[in-house]
Amino acid sequence: MTTDRPRTLGPFGLAVYNALYWPYLLSTTVLLFFPSLLLFLLTFWQRQRRALQAFTAVWGAHYLAKAPFAGVRVERPEHAGFQGPCVYVVNHQSMVDILAVYALKAPFLWVSKIENFYVPFLGWNMWLNGYVPVRRGHLPSIRRMLRRCEARLREGSSLCVFPEGTRSTDGNLRAFYRGAFWIAARNRVPIVPILVDGTFSILAKGRFGIHPTPVLLRVLDPIFPEQAGGDDRLLRRLVFDRMQTELARLRASAAPATVLAPPAEIQAALPAPRITAGSE
Repeated sequence: MTTDRPRTLGPFGLAVYNALYWPYLLSTTVLLFFPSLLLFLLTFWQRQRRALQAFTAVWGAHYLAKAPFAGVRVERPEHAGFQGPCVYVVNHQSMVDILAVYALKAPFLWVSKIENFYVPFLGWNMWLNGYVPVRRGHLPSIRRMLRRCEARLREGSSLCVFPEGTRSTDGNLRAFYRGAFWIAARNRVPIVPILVDGTFSILAKGRFGIHPTPVLLRVLDPIFPEQAGGDDRLLRRLVFDRMQTELARLRASAAPATVLAPPAEIQAALPAPRITAGSE
């Protein structure tokens, strides 16, 4: 849990922190995979592997939510418990965004680039959970991903997507790809936007040293396709503007988890629509 005046570490403290944190993460990743595998074997016939998903959420969340000098504060978690399938969309600042979102403990399936599924133990657990892989830029893979996403929604599962497609290089919001919004509009399910702030300072893109910082996770009101007339492009614009505005408001309020400069000017226009999904 975050505090109003988060503690910081100096260079020596950070060196010690990383010397302890990375071995702990790697060793527990191996050890906790086996209970995950056991849960899969006990429930493999179930289409919705709720027990395995719940275990994975607790496993993933504790690396950040329980980490010294870090923690996750979740605001408005009641919006994450939407009744029925939905598509969660999350801004992407860092690799640890995934750990922050797990703190919601909401049942969902990640849509992620296929390379992540081959990471030992963590990637194997993604296969066990039934997450949806996609090979970015490969049209047949994108089509398979869309079909699988629609099937999962029909089964009652929710999806979680990084609509920016890759991590931000400056912590600010990037343009959204179309895929998540096309899926939501076509299947008439709501988008639930989630803002993560603070993770960019923990592990920015291209950096490998952990800088523990409190993280804020804010769940916004669901946005229904009907609010955009069923048009996925308008839905994408609506969600982007809502998240951009809320992110600016969040940072202007000087939240403890925020250590970034105010975001750049809202982009005047989004790029040409592209159907893809996943994260880097």
